[in-house]
Amino acid sequence: MKLLTIDSREVAGRPGVLLDSGDILDLAVAPTTLSESQWIPQSVISVIAAGDSGYEGVNRLIAAVDSNREKLLSVGALLPYEGTALMTPVRRPGLILIADDQMSATIKSPNTAVGNASAVNLPKSNSDVFGMLPMVAAVLSRPLYKATEAQADEAIAGFTLLADISALRPAVDANIESWRSYTDSKQFPGACPLGPLIVTRDELSDVATRAAKIAINGVEVVAGSLVPEGKTIAEVVADCSQHYGFRPGDVIGVMSSAGAGEEQKVYATDQVSIAYPGLLELEFSLV
Repeated sequence: MKLLTIDSREVAGRPGVLLDSGDILDLAVAPTTLSESQWIPQSVISVIAAGDSGYEGVNRLIAAVDSNREKLLSVGALLPYEGTALMTPVRRPGLILIADDQMSATIKSPNTAVGNASAVNLPKSNSDVFGMLPMVAAVLSRPLYKATEAQADEAIAGFTLLADISALRPAVDANIESWRSYTDSKQFPGACPLGPLIVTRDELSDVATRAAKIAINGVEVVAGSLVPEGKTIAEVVADCSQHYGFRPGDVIGVMSSAGAGEEQKVYATDQVSIAYPGLLELEFSLV
């Protein structure tokens, strides 16, 4: 299942699901049109927090689409994916945590998050070059604190893509002021492109071995795994939960210093793509 948030007149957007046909089914409108479900989810978080019953409700609606296509089109419950504006898949996550395989983590403000196809306005800087860390992110479906790896694994509803944009990462032995400046540089509005979808575990069960591709200005610069070597995503989430309390909809980006997770230098005017080809692609531009 591929869940997303449609940009709309409502401040929080509307929950949707991407169908195999390439259409988006608006989950806030479809239940009022179809008799298959009277449950109207208010957000993507309400779907994933409901667990199996939430997914079953969405699947009932999906199963009814073909026989009700004209009716759904007439009320605007079916939208084309191309050209439909999307917000981040979780609208204003309560917590965005960027974790590495060394058990250290940084928090990004929810105000840094922007959706697919966004234009990221880079801040003024002493340098014209910035760093961009591409990563896969786990989206949680339940509260979590001091969890085991098994508990963390059960709490992961699915995965999305994330770009952590900041000043270039300092050398390991850089002074504390350099590291503080680097951490602060992660917090400008737009510093966290996120999305465009949450792909549930059943559709991305091979996240550890699946190759991602990073392209800048249409040129592929690197391909490989976004998952750290020697650690599962659930293990990283469990490690983080020893220090942080999580709620449904929280997002944990998992940093990898190898494969496709290496820091890329980016500049204003660059067009960036992070993709699991055929499944998930996050695109944004820098200005």
